Amino acid sequence: MPRTVALLIAISAASAFAQKGLPDGTGKATTVRVCTGCHGAEMFAGARKSKPEWEHTVTAMTTEKGVDISDADFAAVLQYLSANLGLSSTKVNINKATAAALEKALEITGAQAEAIVQYREKNGSFKDLDAVKKVAGIDAAILEAKKDRIEF
Repeated sequence: MPRTVALLIAISAASAFAQKGLPDGTGKATTVRVCTGCHGAEMFAGARKSKPEWEHTVTAMTTEKGVDISDADFAAVLQYLSANLGLSSTKVNINKATAAALEKALEITGAQAEAIVQYREKNGSFKDLDAVKKVAGIDAAILEAKKDRIEF
């Protein structure tokens, strides 16, 4: 078998293997093509980051590591990572989570997260989203927008 054919088969097999650990979604094929050229999907498949954190990561790969991708591929990778491996796909139990976990999962300030924990410790577990909205210093609109990330 010629080397070129063997190399193409190896690349195809590696791509198929890399895709197994990633959720389906728009931009998956582009993400696998761009990101698994240097490392396996296991490097990022379990990560949960906010869109700004993913943008920082992808930018670092292009500026610091020299990965050369088009603007369209950059946008596709960022969209895929944010939608499928982003914080919006992570739920947090508001009655059990630490302040740090709440801050990250809900993308709120440390002070707001700490206020939720202190309120919970003083008043007991939250029954629903309306109860969380009563915490002083919490923007109800922010919680409403992120209610799909909250478990009770």
